[in-house]
Amino acid sequence: MRICRLLALLIVFLSLSANARANEEFVITRVSHPFLANEEIRAVAARQGLRVWGLHNSLFVETSDGSILTFTPENSPLNAAGNITSVGICNGEIWAAQNSTYGGFGLCRYDFSKWITLRDPDAPGLLNNRIVCMHADKDDYLWFGHREHGVSRFVETVNPSFRSYKIMHFYDNSLLTVFMQLTHLWIGSSNGIVRLRTEIKSNVELNVDTWVFPKFPAREVFSICDYTDDRIIAGTSRGLAIFDGENWSIKRKVDGIKALPATCLQRVGDQVWIGSPVGLQLWQENQPGRFFTEADGLPSNHIKALCLDENGNLLVGTIQGAAIIIRQK
Repeated sequence: MRICRLLALLIVFLSLSANARANEEFVITRVSHPFLANEEIRAVAARQGLRVWGLHNSLFVETSDGSILTFTPENSPLNAAGNITSVGICNGEIWAAQNSTYGGFGLCRYDFSKWITLRDPDAPGLLNNRIVCMHADKDDYLWFGHREHGVSRFVETVNPSFRSYKIMHFYDNSLLTVFMQLTHLWIGSSNGIVRLRTEIKSNVELNVDTWVFPKFPAREVFSICDYTDDRIIAGTSRGLAIFDGENWSIKRKVDGIKALPATCLQRVGDQVWIGSPVGLQLWQENQPGRFFTEADGLPSNHIKALCLDENGNLLVGTIQGAAIIIRQK
């Protein structure tokens, strides 16, 4: 009898928790600054009191004291012919990568006193100039994903350099995204997903695990984040691919995933924000969660970039401007 009562109380508690989550309030505020309003936001980063929004070939920077900086090809090394593919913040510095249909432009680095341009072959160790994504891990290492051949990691020394990791999978397939989980660098591609075990000091290819379709339940991997119980989630065109340490499973449209393809992921606790060309979804395991569109206040349904700031606010970049989503306590 006592066990039955405990089970009943547990069921009631879980039900109340689910209802509380379902009734959470979110305030969506569009960023009204004319530099961003109605512009396509291609990348966003928030860290160490900074927010950086990347547009076509310019940057909009918000500092912790409320100051605003804007950078264009006229007042920075940003190339007028290049498209910003990613932005990052590490050790109080701003990084930006640009590409074009003809190739890459390497990296631009700003330390709030000067700009530095880092390009192959002048930047020692940089794999190549076609950088499509970057990721600052929890140890303040900055990783760069190259469209072809693999990844590079920035090494801050007296003479700054890079350590490159050539991976054979990326000689035949395009790299799309990178994410560091402890010592495992997960790399999404146009054909499956790769895990680079950086803690093993040996030939790079001996440290690489690769999953491709159908062993991996989709083709492209657009985004990656970690999840509870040391799991990994990969955003794909078919849904959320989930790795439990041994096998992959997938949550699809029939399981309540509306934001497809899942091009952007940001984890907050046991929930994951999913950005897509059709809207934004807040997902939790076994609870599909809310789906946000223009009708809820987003500048556009087409989400291009997501990032969580240090206060837990979600920065949203769309094809028609930027927004900030604040969860009401």
